[in-house]
Amino acid sequence: SNPHRILQDPPGMHNHYPAWSHDMKWIYVVRGREPGLNMDLWRIPLDGGPPEQLTTFERFISHPTPIDDRNVLYIGKDQNGCGPWLWAFDPEEKVSRRLTTGTEKYSSVSAALHGHRLIASVIAPEATLWSVPIPRNGRIVEESAVKPYEMPSARALMPRFGRKSLFYLSSQGCNDGLWRIPLDGGPPTEVLKAPLLEPPAVSRDEDAVVVRRNGKKNLFLIPADGSQKRTLASTVEVRGAPAFSPDGKWIATGGNDGTVDGLFKIPLDGGLPVSLVAGPASNPVWSPDGSVIAYVGRNERARQPVYLVRSDGTAEPSPLGIDVGADGWRMQFLDDNHLIYMKGLQGAQDFWMLNLTTHKQDLLTKLDRSAIMTTFDITPDRTALVFDRLKNNSDITLIEPR
Repeated sequence: SNPHRILQDPPGMHNHYPAWSHDMKWIYVVRGREPGLNMDLWRIPLDGGPPEQLTTFERFISHPTPIDDRNVLYIGKDQNGCGPWLWAFDPEEKVSRRLTTGTEKYSSVSAALHGHRLIASVIAPEATLWSVPIPRNGRIVEESAVKPYEMPSARALMPRFGRKSLFYLSSQGCNDGLWRIPLDGGPPTEVLKAPLLEPPAVSRDEDAVVVRRNGKKNLFLIPADGSQKRTLASTVEVRGAPAFSPDGKWIATGGNDGTVDGLFKIPLDGGLPVSLVAGPASNPVWSPDGSVIAYVGRNERARQPVYLVRSDGTAEPSPLGIDVGADGWRMQFLDDNHLIYMKGLQGAQDFWMLNLTTHKQDLLTKLDRSAIMTTFDITPDRTALVFDRLKNNSDITLIEPR
């Protein structure tokens, strides 16, 4: 009967997992610009005062769960990208401690009244690659056409093709690094050990650009010959995944140059970034002829509209009338006139194709709802889609604190 706003946030900020404090004076939230990626724990006073930032992690955290005045439980990764584990935060001392010492990973936690019992989701995640042929002549392919994309490692996700290799994320330890495997056979090699959360950009010469986290997100170029990586455009704080231009001379990325959010072209010869679009922009992909770039705009209700802009910046961006989920990297050009994209709710994705001339949308697949899909790429011969499927394999665990 008496609703009132307790926080007025600028556009682009997200507040998730609201939870009452034990004394009912605060609302705890996970807050930041990239849900699931760079977030921190905050609390908001009910009297309408300014929000208080409690942590400076800038990494994945979720499910703040106050159990008393000195302990707020939450799920989160550590500074090395390992986890997510179960933690407790002391809002008075501003310190966190990990509550579990085993290898169990968690995806959620909840507490009974007064915190005398906890319930948590314990996960055993797996990630695998799959392929499906691109249908022609208006056909729709079913789940029966989907085949495993055989990989030498048990875990593989976020595929990106070069001319001769497949790049992907995998791990031998607690977090995912960058790997490559020759398409004509041969063993995989680890390209970068750094914990990565986005797919790499790969050039025609198989140079790779990846995003690492050092307080803020920067682009790192890793030459194909394995020589020393170098930073690109350190003035731009990157958002989302980058993309190489077809001629290998530019990197397109969303981000902020210290003054404004936008879409930027970054030259590989060391020149200054070129602003193409002002405003929220991320996850660009180039057309094969390099003339246009498709990208996604502001995240609204876990959906992002798709726009098209000329790569020379000579025209204003135009909306394409489609949107994609905000929890992945979900589009690629098949050719200069057709954009393939993933459409549907999380865990219920199918592939669609947009004709850029007629704006006709065609359904390409009807897949089982068996796993989370985050991204895909198109094989070099342009005949099939290779995509990842992620399963958390969750169990529910009862925890009685000592």
